[in-house]
Amino acid sequence: MRCPRCQGRMFAEKYYDFVRSFDAWKCSCCGDVVDSTILQNRARSSSSFLG
Repeated sequence: MRCPRCQGRMFAEKYYDFVRSFDAWKCSCCGDVVDSTILQNRARSSSSFLG
C-alpha cells in the first residue's frame, strides 16, 4: 500500500485504545496513520466542502 500523503510504503500496525484495539496502516516515511474511521471522516469532510 502507498501513503496518500508522500507515496511511501505503508505497513499494518495494531493500536490500542483504553477500550479497544484496532488495526491501521502507518507510513514508514512520514508517519501518517490511516484506518477505516480516518478514511470515512476524510470522505465526509471533503464531500461537505463540495456543497
